[in-house]
Amino acid sequence: MAEPFRVAAICTIYYAHSHADAIVTKFLKGMSIDEGFYPPEVEVVSLYIDHVLDTDIGTAMAAECGVPIYPSIRRALHAGGDSLGVDAVLLIGEHGDYPWNERGRHMYPRRYFFEQIAGIFAASGRSVPVFNDKHFAYSWDDARWMWDRAAELDIPLMAGSCLPLAWRRPWLEHDKGVVIDEAVAVG
Repeated sequence: MAEPFRVAAICTIYYAHSHADAIVTKFLKGMSIDEGFYPPEVEVVSLYIDHVLDTDIGTAMAAECGVPIYPSIRRALHAGGDSLGVDAVLLIGEHGDYPWNERGRHMYPRRYFFEQIAGIFAASGRSVPVFNDKHFAYSWDDARWMWDRAAELDIPLMAGSCLPLAWRRPWLEHDKGVVIDEAVAVG
């Protein structure tokens, strides 16, 4: 069997029920769904947490799973070595003590984190896939910069949400090809 993908998790904050918990914890411990338990098929080999507060669970989770926490994004992507040492990156820039702009948008440092990630890729001459939780950035200019930089370095860049995987109660399954005009999710 091939070695599992080595993943770096880069997070703004990691507390119970946060986006980091919803995503990274599944990569560390697996997940249970109706069909049974699915163990992780990748190995989280490094973790960076920008804000560690009293409510943090990431440090204990990392210790329990034997994952080192690094003081910088660069060191997390090097994963204990001197160069890029991971096969993929989870970028989770949601929650934390960051300012709001004049438009009422929370200024999460997704672009800032991605700039560092891309810089490490450029220096190494190699790019690996990056999954960005949620949208790319709070501003069009930052999102466009991230997209253009990813294209420049041939970075497979994905963004999305785990919301489509939420439970449906009552259960609802549409026939293939059905057009949905409106939808709402309550969490």
